[in-house]
Amino acid sequence: MQFVAAFNYWTNRANNLVYQFCGICMLVIMVIGAVDIVLGNTIGYRPPATIDISQSLFTVSVFLALPIVIARNDHIRVDLFLGIGNGGFRRFSDRISAVISIPVYAVLAYTMWLLFMQSWGMKEKSVSLFAFPIYPIKFAAFIGLTLAAFVSASRLCLMLVQSQEKKI
Repeated sequence: MQFVAAFNYWTNRANNLVYQFCGICMLVIMVIGAVDIVLGNTIGYRPPATIDISQSLFTVSVFLALPIVIARNDHIRVDLFLGIGNGGFRRFSDRISAVISIPVYAVLAYTMWLLFMQSWGMKEKSVSLFAFPIYPIKFAAFIGLTLAAFVSASRLCLMLVQSQEKKI
């Protein structure tokens, strides 16, 4: 029980930190977009690579927001059968979802790690007027997917502990 509480605590701390970084990325996207629009409409100058940088930061934001979506249980789901069943069916489907999502996110994280290492080894850069490195984006995606696997495991542990406490 103490391990589950500590695991959940540290997972939530990491999740909040990553979520704050995701918010910073979104703020930078908005600033870049605003600067691009204002400069383009006032003096006719559009800074180079604003779209490339915004798209890259958006990708980072999507992967870094994934763990918080899982923690809040706000991910997309098909609720066709949840209205038919009782609360037990909902708990069962949540557990099955967590059991399946842990290896899926872990495999995706491992694959993203391999992509990051390959990209870092060749010092991959964007193909635009303002070339910037791509490998930090892949590393951020790896962090998001890894944390998503940990958040799923934490949710599953909490569900199992809560079901054991109800039996006692």
